[in-house]
Amino acid sequence: MVTTASPSVFLFVGKERYLKERAISELRSRSLDGSSGELDYKVLHGSDTSADEIIGLAGTIPFFSSKRLIVVKDFDKLSKEDASKVAAYIKDPNQHTCLIIDSDDLSILEDIPSIARYARVLRFVPLSDNELSGWIKKYLSMQGKTIDDDALDMLKESKGAEILSLSRELDKLATFIYKRKNITCDDVESLVGKSVVASAFDIASAIGDRNASKAISIVHELTSSGKRPYEIVGILSWFFKRVLKAKLLIDAGDTEYAVAQKLRINRRSTEELFTHVHSFSVRDIESKMNVLLDADLAIKRPRYNPAIIMEFAIIRLCLG
Repeated sequence: MVTTASPSVFLFVGKERYLKERAISELRSRSLDGSSGELDYKVLHGSDTSADEIIGLAGTIPFFSSKRLIVVKDFDKLSKEDASKVAAYIKDPNQHTCLIIDSDDLSILEDIPSIARYARVLRFVPLSDNELSGWIKKYLSMQGKTIDDDALDMLKESKGAEILSLSRELDKLATFIYKRKNITCDDVESLVGKSVVASAFDIASAIGDRNASKAISIVHELTSSGKRPYEIVGILSWFFKRVLKAKLLIDAGDTEYAVAQKLRINRRSTEELFTHVHSFSVRDIESKMNVLLDADLAIKRPRYNPAIIMEFAIIRLCLG
């Protein structure tokens, strides 16, 4: 039997929240009639609703708009029985209601295949590194701003790839530079927090001395001031990436001055950065970046305490 997805039911699947919210906003604009139409818009959460409530609302005639719009967030938190009831409903949905089923977990496509069969499926997955860079530049371009490549890398490393969070930071940066057009590393450093960037140098020095206790102590100071483990991992990754770039340019025959110009390294940071450039081999730096990548992945999979993952990564960095 051949079936087609209903235009009245959407399955939003994936963890990219910003793009989901934009899609929901667009559907609201298309489905609801102005401010009065807000009475026909309802957001439910899988953790505190039931299939009966969802189906009951979906079966209600809209008050002012041509359609009702119902969003069920965290759908995967519904009980299996309730999820099955909703899956049965969407086989013959009310055409006066647009139902959005929102789930971060991609496994819903396999666990409840009938939803994917009868709903229009839209995937919202994290952007690739290149896609994210392009998105950031486009977002700033719409505000008449540009960003240096190194500043862009620093922002991505320190703030992660979640677009919702990045959009907020980009808005802050655009406001921070005011009439200036271009965003630099100094601007991002001011936003991220000078203590984090400065501490990256101190942590790197402790790592170079194989002093794990000192490095962990600095990390504890940062976490006590409100910095999260993934932010610390991000800024360390950015730091070692800069060291690697400088190292490769030096090995290729460039002078320190030329490298500082190419990488737009601040005067106050130049001497200290090149101390690390000469302290680590390319192999050492690549090994440390792999350790930080492992830590970043482990933190994003909440199986263990992020603070413990961070400490274990510091010990590995110090052991070499």
